[in-house]
Amino acid sequence: MKFNDPKFTKISHRNVWGEWTFIFEGSKLCGLKFRETSDEVKATPSNVQACAYASPDMETELNSRVRSAYRKAVNELNLYLAGKICEFSIPIKIYGTDFQKKVLEVTRHIPYGKTCTYKQVAEAVGHPQAVRAVGNVLHNNPIQVVIPCHRVIDSRGRLSGYALGVGLKRRLLCMEGAIPNELMLE
Repeated sequence: MKFNDPKFTKISHRNVWGEWTFIFEGSKLCGLKFRETSDEVKATPSNVQACAYASPDMETELNSRVRSAYRKAVNELNLYLAGKICEFSIPIKIYGTDFQKKVLEVTRHIPYGKTCTYKQVAEAVGHPQAVRAVGNVLHNNPIQVVIPCHRVIDSRGRLSGYALGVGLKRRLLCMEGAIPNELMLE
């Protein structure tokens, strides 16, 4: 989904992993993207690079609900990436078709440190033959990491098809203890 409507607030944040763009509708997180290319949507930049406690330059201009949600989301993302929390409590809002929402909700509930297959997700949403459609939805996951699509692997137990790259998927799964080391699932 494109979040071009003025009802959405976009804020960039840098931490030691890289640059993230948070997208809020009021106090709900509806987008989280890891920045890979320079053609990302322009967002309010953080004023401190590679700092867990960075704040957006225009924070005083953010409405208090968005500012509070942003601070909570950044804190939770940084704690998760440091291995200190296993799940996110920030309120989210999922956009998409009924099928997309079901896939993302099922994926959201895959436990920390566990994996499941695209087929298992397809079966859980009631469409056991829709394995490729599930992969498509997860490839376009609007709330990366918070909705842990990195925990979905192929039916042979291998890493595949992560929008942010298999290297980052491997790193996240190793951090969570879902795979024993980075040499697994090659």
